[in-house]
Amino acid sequence: MNTGKILFYCLFSLFLLLPLAGAEMQAENEAAAAQIQVTDLTIDPLILMPYDTATVTITLSNTGTKSVAISGAEIQSKDVKVLSDDYGKVGAIGAGNSMSFTYTLQAGGVAGIFYPVLSVDFRDANYLRYPFKVTVQENPLEVSVLNKPETWVEGKKENIVIHIGNPRDNAVNGVIITPSKGEHEITPTSYFAGIIQSDNSLDIPFSITPYGDEPVIFTIQYQNGINQHEVSYTLPVITGMKSRKQADTVLSNVQVDVEREFYRVTGDVTNAGLENANAVVITSEDPAIPVFPYKVYAVGALKPDDFASFEVTFDADVNVTKVPLKASFKDDDGNEFSSITQVELGKGKDPKKQQDDEGLSPVIIGVLVIIAAGVMVAVWYSRKQRA
Repeated sequence: MNTGKILFYCLFSLFLLLPLAGAEMQAENEAAAAQIQVTDLTIDPLILMPYDTATVTITLSNTGTKSVAISGAEIQSKDVKVLSDDYGKVGAIGAGNSMSFTYTLQAGGVAGIFYPVLSVDFRDANYLRYPFKVTVQENPLEVSVLNKPETWVEGKKENIVIHIGNPRDNAVNGVIITPSKGEHEITPTSYFAGIIQSDNSLDIPFSITPYGDEPVIFTIQYQNGINQHEVSYTLPVITGMKSRKQADTVLSNVQVDVEREFYRVTGDVTNAGLENANAVVITSEDPAIPVFPYKVYAVGALKPDDFASFEVTFDADVNVTKVPLKASFKDDDGNEFSSITQVELGKGKDPKKQQDDEGLSPVIIGVLVIIAAGVMVAVWYSRKQRA
């Protein structure tokens, strides 16, 4: 056989073997690519709110024994917007190695569960398609007020508690509570609460001393991942009413006695409220003129339903028939309150002229009787001697 024929047969045989070798090589590449697996996927935040952005990190690992070349990796979705660029010309993942891909996604305006797809194209094989779950919830933080007083008294400090609950399936962070700055005195002026875990709540104490009827708006700012959100709660404040629990001093068993130079008033003071009355003081008001020995009578502290006796002394003009008695006290926060009780003195009484109005005192009458008796005895005895 000549050389030409031999060369022809060799080339023909090689041509017949090429498809078989290519098919075998493709099979090997497909088998190697099949060892590429998604070994880790994280989403931050785990649960999105409408229009939130999230960072998705996906890790691919090569569990085989042959290097696998990747020509591109991207995320495809019609429900979630992909803000980051695709990965092109990735390179190869060696045997036993891993490679991570990070994407930025943005949720739409609708809540629900969506499934974007990670698409990885291999250079010498087909591709990998990996759908993953993205959850979008609308649930914001829930805010309420505990220990809210039934009535507000101007200048009286009240302690309330802001209750914040997280109904979401993921934690939120960077929680800050700030009350509105207005005519009231509020402490603290802001409060950093930090993290609230899923299905958990926090109770934040605030003190409010009202000076008017302006409502207090509490703004709660928080972060869902890198996304800033806020909710607000409006607390109505209407002053001018008396607290149902506040201490209430009531004067009873009041008795007025007229001395030579002043009036003396005695009686009982009772705390008819549900809170302590501290530093209770009783005194007289204009047109009375407080005088010693009891210009001011300090009772001290009265617990609810407790009572104590008091005594005050004062002077007044002859035409004064009523005098106001002032009972003042302080609550546990140091706020001062007072009440006025009108006391009847009697028409036209003048304590300085009482002696003249009432005639001679019993002592003087007794002395005069003794003197008269002595005179009568002396006269009788003198007449008897003459006889």
